Amino acid sequence: MQDQNQSKAKIVQSQLEIKRWLEKTPSAEEVRPGCCPACKAPSRPPGLPLGLWGHGLRSRQLRGPLEPNGPPQLVEVQLRRYLCRCCKATVTVGPRGVLPRRLYAAGVIALALCLYGLLGWNAFSIREKICPWTVMGHAAPGGWATLLRWIADVKASKLLPAIRPCPAEFRPRQVAERAAAGCCAQATPTHWGAAPAEQAFLGGMQMA
Repeated sequence: MQDQNQSKAKIVQSQLEIKRWLEKTPSAEEVRPGCCPACKAPSRPPGLPLGLWGHGLRSRQLRGPLEPNGPPQLVEVQLRRYLCRCCKATVTVGPRGVLPRRLYAAGVIALALCLYGLLGWNAFSIREKICPWTVMGHAAPGGWATLLRWIADVKASKLLPAIRPCPAEFRPRQVAERAAAGCCAQATPTHWGAAPAEQAFLGGMQMA
């Protein structure tokens, strides 16, 4: 019977920002987690071999702006992979804000929610601001399905789960407003005077 830890990869975020990670992929030692997220075994047990072995790199696509006022981009980031010597779990480490199974970073999603919920933008304008694709499908002028999926996932606590739960009767724009306000609240004190979109982006990265 296969151990559960072997069949499920674990995701860990480092404190490095995406832009800095892209400038130079950190070494395996620089971002090695302190312990295995699956079994909690230490990665550097004193007097013993490493508990988390470097296990190569994995390419990951990221979409959207790399900073609050930046242009939408399509980049590839090389994530670090490790193998736990104790439980054989595979551990993937990436820059701050990268989410499992999401092509957009947490800050980018928070930015979109802020533009929709707090600033009143329409979905099509948000797509132009966030999405790197310049060629749009025939349904694109009517909105952006990705934004609605994010809002539905926030309401179901599948995305940004630290956000205060929304009442069942909340409409999409109300859900986005609450989520964006929660992200803004997580921005560091040095950014409290910034525009809401910048606060949401930076706070979203902290909440990932």
